[in-house]
Amino acid sequence: MKNGAGWLVAIALACGAGCSPMQRVVAPVKRMVLDPKREFDRTAEPAAPDYRDARYWAALPDKRDGADATPIGMRNRQADAAVDVFYIHPTTYFSRAGWNQPLDDEDANRGTEFALRAQASAFNEVGRIYAPRYRQMTLNGYLSASDSDRDKALDLAYRDVRAAFDEFLSQRSHGRPFIIAAHSQGSGHGLRLLSELMSDLAPDPALRKRLVAAYLIGAAVPQDALQQSVPGIALCATPQQTGCAVFYNTIESGAFDPGERPKRFERVRAWYPGGFRSVERPRLLCVNPVTWRADGEASPLSAHLGALHAERNRPLPEPQPRRVSARCDDDGLLQTTLPDGEWRQWWFGGDQHVNDYQLFYMDIRANAAQRVAALTHGAVAAPAAPQPKARSKPRAR
Repeated sequence: MKNGAGWLVAIALACGAGCSPMQRVVAPVKRMVLDPKREFDRTAEPAAPDYRDARYWAALPDKRDGADATPIGMRNRQADAAVDVFYIHPTTYFSRAGWNQPLDDEDANRGTEFALRAQASAFNEVGRIYAPRYRQMTLNGYLSASDSDRDKALDLAYRDVRAAFDEFLSQRSHGRPFIIAAHSQGSGHGLRLLSELMSDLAPDPALRKRLVAAYLIGAAVPQDALQQSVPGIALCATPQQTGCAVFYNTIESGAFDPGERPKRFERVRAWYPGGFRSVERPRLLCVNPVTWRADGEASPLSAHLGALHAERNRPLPEPQPRRVSARCDDDGLLQTTLPDGEWRQWWFGGDQHVNDYQLFYMDIRANAAQRVAALTHGAVAAPAAPQPKARSKPRAR
């Protein structure tokens, strides 16, 4: 690996995404420091949510929440939006105390609020955003040596997501078209929703006629898993296609030697009909979030509509257009050039998982409008490319 190093705790945390030359040292440290303390069956199950109660929704269209945030010059149009957005947040629970989040955990809920601002808000120009709180699996579950315990914890989390989606369909959406948007753990749950309710495997796949698109970003999904788990729903191949799914996993271009990949992609635990399955070094599903095509062509800087470097407890900043080039490589990873400065500050090892949305925030925002227009009006909304501006020097930290 070409990147530098960091002190031991930073490695233990960051290498959850993969730092392969250090792996013999890092793996036992991760397990000692971060593994949940008990087997899943010995952990008390947190109280279940009741999604008829607004308290169990992190975002609702008529609730003031992080999904209402907008970058400078943008507008939150949820009040008159033509479609709905069901957003499933990524892992924000980091405790060793149990496998699944108690829904009153304040630290986890603050993390979810930030995810709403940094990710879900990308859809507030075209959709009314619904985001459930759910008993998510702890981040540390991904570091466990036990596939069985991890699968059980993810099953519990998915049970909540499915219950929230059922409530969304029956009581809140009222037959409107919808987008499913998610990241990381949330994207894995989103894939299962598609499989159970909208694919050819579903008892009545008619629901997929309402699907604008599913943005299942930051989930490591082998190529064959989409066809096997969600037959009838294709990988998005054009910017205007509807009823399809988007996947990608961002890494920094040049951070890994040829043939090398982040450690978390060496062995992938993915959802297939009948349960989870481990796949060694799979080629992953990848759609380029600048061109919105599932090919290996690199996008030029001129096509990039804008990155957005969100930070906690600060308003969303002005987008940074024409800063990123991206391409899907032969392994299905999204090789991405990074803007200078702050983008490298909080992540180690070339894996840009935490910035999957932020690096392409304006591209996602514009593309959602394109797909909504294609489904609802039979036309394509042409996004306006932001005007370039002089780059400022990175702020001193």
